[in-house]
Amino acid sequence: MGGRRVARPPARRLNGLPRRAAFAVLLVAALATGRAVEGLMPVDDETVAPFERTGGIGDRVEARWGDVQVTSVAGSTRIEDPYGTVHVTGGVYVVVDWTYTAAGEPQVPAYVALRDTEGRVFRTSVERNPYSSGGAAQPGIPRRVAAAIEVPADAVAGARLVVTLETNPEDHRRDDIVVVDLGLTQDDADAWATSEEPVEVAEPADGPGAAS
Repeated sequence: MGGRRVARPPARRLNGLPRRAAFAVLLVAALATGRAVEGLMPVDDETVAPFERTGGIGDRVEARWGDVQVTSVAGSTRIEDPYGTVHVTGGVYVVVDWTYTAAGEPQVPAYVALRDTEGRVFRTSVERNPYSSGGAAQPGIPRRVAAAIEVPADAVAGARLVVTLETNPEDHRRDDIVVVDLGLTQDDADAWATSEEPVEVAEPADGPGAAS
């Protein structure tokens, strides 16, 4: 006995729309929802800004990765690096002596810079601005280090030392940064801008006496 075949109606597409059109509608809806959520939960600079740990000369400033203590600061138009080479600038060399004590594991404070009152940043470099970390410092053992940074004379007064682990500023987001007010004045800037006495930049050294 042969049954009568019943013709099936063609499958309905989503809401009567072709498949591609339906996909486009869903995509637009998803994007609109994402924008709405972003509007409710905006991401601004403050939410990803680094955590600045501040202090002055002689203060032991603690960060997640260790602590920093600036012991002295000097300046001149000339410096002598650890290899005996004299560098001369038309601006000012600011030489900062400081100690670093790693916390938890061996660490290298690779980012060292001066930041002036206008927000300009002047970083250490291999040639013009000598700084050597001496490699990874062992936890709990203070390390004496020095950084010489060349800046224009108008950047000296109010300058701050900035120290952290990551060399790329993009990686500083939501991380600890040590910021030390060096207590520098316009009188310091004027005196150092005319000084031709070389300031020695010391090599890194570990052990007792590196911090007080």
